[in-house]
Amino acid sequence: MRKFFLLLVFGFWLSFVGCAKKLVKIGVVLPLSGALSSYGDMCLKGIKLAEKAINDKGGIKGRLVEIIVEDNKGEAEASEFVVEKLDKEGVIAIIGPLTTENVISISVYADEAKLPIITPTATGIDATKDKKWVFRVSFTDPFQGSMLAKFAREELEVKSACVFINPRDSYSTGLAESFERKFKELGGKILSEATFEANATDFSSQLKAIRRENPECIFVPAFYPEAGLIIKQARGMGFKIPFLGGDGWDSPELAKIIGNRQGVNFYSTHFFYNYKGHEVEEFLHKFRLEYGREPETFSALGYDAVRLIQENFEHSRRITRKDFGYNIRKTKFLGVTGTIDFIKAKDPRRSLMILMFATGKPIEVVGTY
Repeated sequence: MRKFFLLLVFGFWLSFVGCAKKLVKIGVVLPLSGALSSYGDMCLKGIKLAEKAINDKGGIKGRLVEIIVEDNKGEAEASEFVVEKLDKEGVIAIIGPLTTENVISISVYADEAKLPIITPTATGIDATKDKKWVFRVSFTDPFQGSMLAKFAREELEVKSACVFINPRDSYSTGLAESFERKFKELGGKILSEATFEANATDFSSQLKAIRRENPECIFVPAFYPEAGLIIKQARGMGFKIPFLGGDGWDSPELAKIIGNRQGVNFYSTHFFYNYKGHEVEEFLHKFRLEYGREPETFSALGYDAVRLIQENFEHSRRITRKDFGYNIRKTKFLGVTGTIDFIKAKDPRRSLMILMFATGKPIEVVGTY
């Protein structure tokens, strides 16, 4: 009897060890607290949904996916700490961080450790530039800045613009640079470039200076907390011209900050829930069942980041970090944010959409590029 019991215990132990070996551990680094927690919460919903969808179908090559989540609070130092922690836990890859600055802060460690980093949302060109083990799911700032300038000149038919940037943030400056270059190339005129500091709350002096320039539109390459306050204060001062921005605006918090201020605003992004397609419709159905609401762009990008790992390893002999790096240049798939194509490219080739929102009107797609 004792021998049978020991054999039974040993069998359970072997089973447990076998299951542990079958896990595909994926680290996740998101701002789940702090000023950008809205981004992190949205992204995590998509990541967890993808984990569930993959595991419900038996995992990746028969190995279940385990998501290990860490909060970086949107800070570079915290990003460095949690990435090292996840590396020691043996993750196969890390999804995140979300912002260009945070990605840059961990890129040297990632390359030295040969640890794949997949940022769902960092659009700054320097996030992946000259980095062997850092990849992105999103488009880049040079692309979205150029397309926003094209939209402003050709669709809105504006001839002049002022730009309002955070000079210490690479996302803001990179997006501004590409917008200004393309806007001028298309015959537009940049009247001035105003600046603001991170976490600023009063933009009245800069807005008064911009009003004296009398531009036909204002480009604000910033994240939603500052962009929302800038637009709110500008509308309160009587500005009626369009405001334009990048994907950093894409949060339900933006409309809450602006409130009922009148005016039309446009921003570029990767996803919108009423966009047609089988992949999108299946994602919408799963997301509504799981969370009882419509998904946001960051949820869709988080979902596609997990799918990128899945697609990479589905066509791989082994599930290792080295194999991920080897296979990435062969990876192309249709995600919920569109076709994501890494073939012969370091950053994915993909599309972009421009949304419009105004008080009393639903958000709608007004341009695709």
